[in-house]
Amino acid sequence: MRVLIVDDEPKARKRMIRLLSAHSGIEIVGEAGDGPTALEMIETSRPDLVLLDIQMPEMSGFDLLEEIPPGKFPLVVFVTAYDQYAIKAFDVNAVDYLLKPVTPERLAKTLERVSRTSSAREAASGADQIRRLADTFLAGRRRTLERVLGRRGGKLQVVPVSAVEVFSAEGELVFASCPQGRLLTNYTLKALENRLDQDRFVRVHKSSIINLDHLRELDIRATGGAVARLASGLTVDVSRRFVSNLRERLS
Repeated sequence: MRVLIVDDEPKARKRMIRLLSAHSGIEIVGEAGDGPTALEMIETSRPDLVLLDIQMPEMSGFDLLEEIPPGKFPLVVFVTAYDQYAIKAFDVNAVDYLLKPVTPERLAKTLERVSRTSSAREAASGADQIRRLADTFLAGRRRTLERVLGRRGGKLQVVPVSAVEVFSAEGELVFASCPQGRLLTNYTLKALENRLDQDRFVRVHKSSIINLDHLRELDIRATGGAVARLASGLTVDVSRRFVSNLRERLS
């Protein structure tokens, strides 16, 4: 079984490696201390199992899972310091977990369980369960997107959404324009509308969402549409049906 360890604490990763070394048939394909690195390793190393910490800087474990393409979703075991009430949520959703500090006995049970559910079909089903778990577990909490993960020049970058001037769709691809350049994201505009701060971001076109903090000029056209000029000099078309809403947001 190919295993990837994801935890922002080096000591926790070393401990997990030591515990796993006691089990035959385990190949540790790598370790990652943050979400972007983990995502790259999932795509390149194709682990069978990811031991995933939930609370990590920049990208939480749940944020990381949302970025994994469906066809590349491995089996996932959460490694968490959450209390017993949170643990019950994992049990109800049939997703395994390891409670820190991880004990050899508990790890052995987890690996046995994983070995019984390691088929591709079950992994895909597990992906759906995990995403439902993320929605359930975070229900009631504000899930405003604070950072966005994007690819540029073959590398993954994490930028604060406050730095993004505009999210734009080109066909099925959505790009984030920011000081680092244009980053290719895994989001849809619909998903972004649900996750972005509604006081800061507004839809101005079927293919564009702009950051009002970066808006400098709004040129109303005779056709009823408009052109938004952003701080970088970038211009974005505003559809006629979105103009009135944009003007209200600016008033």
